[in-house]
Amino acid sequence: MYNILLYVLAYSLPALHNVYSGYLVIPLIGKQNIEFERLKENTSRVRLYGLINCDGLVYNTNANTKDETPMNYELDPYLKNIMTKYRCTIDAPYYDVNNDTILFVLRINMLGITKSIKLHNTK
Repeated sequence: MYNILLYVLAYSLPALHNVYSGYLVIPLIGKQNIEFERLKENTSRVRLYGLINCDGLVYNTNANTKDETPMNYELDPYLKNIMTKYRCTIDAPYYDVNNDTILFVLRINMLGITKSIKLHNTK
């Protein structure tokens, strides 16, 4: 999750103030819930609850571009610390406009686990 969460390509972003949620089940360890909300044009909130409980911000650094490169983003220090502590990375973040979902691949390197995660709009 170090390269977390702005699970979008520059072509489109989730609508402001919509909340997207999903979860991850790690066998023999437990369940991790994930919520994402885009607060402002360049700022989003990520909430984790379950095994890890935290609430942090993600800042888009190129939200107004229209190229085909993945979104650049910066995590706040609290989320960076969590990602480093648990040796997590996020790959292939993407916002699916047709299904109104956020998709990404989470790698938990310390456990050797790779999971695809889908966050659904909770309207």
